[in-house]
Amino acid sequence: MATLCLILGIILLIGSIVMAYRPWIPSVILSFVAMWILNYSHYITLSNNTILFWGIATMLVLLIRMGQTQDKPDSKGIGYIATGALVGCVVGMLMSNSGIILGATIGAFMGLLAFCRTPNGKEIHFPSKEWIMQLASKGLPIIVSMSIIGTILNDLLLLLSIHIN
Repeated sequence: MATLCLILGIILLIGSIVMAYRPWIPSVILSFVAMWILNYSHYITLSNNTILFWGIATMLVLLIRMGQTQDKPDSKGIGYIATGALVGCVVGMLMSNSGIILGATIGAFMGLLAFCRTPNGKEIHFPSKEWIMQLASKGLPIIVSMSIIGTILNDLLLLLSIHIN
């Protein structure tokens, strides 16, 4: 049963990364469910405070998404934001769990900044209300999702290094 949960959790993590780029469903849901399943499998051991923290962050992201007036979320620039957050998360994994969150946040910030320099993103100027709204509506779900993924991968890599030694 534990191996099945591990496989299912890894599939959900991969799906979460894919959904960060193509937001058919919120990627934060997949990453949080993967956290639950992997914690249940005992391959990773997360404290109750960590799960509660990410649960509250997931609920906040979903509440913000429900409050948006668009029927279909605009995916313009989301590739830049997701790539920046993913790279920032991986760099943050070299430091700590706080580094994961900080790295994903800085990465999403830089990704949106890079998108603003492209021809498709010219209408979003950096110090503007539209830019902040883009970062909040698209960046926050990706930041939370990538941070959850980074937290899980940190524990999985720790487990792997223990079994190798």
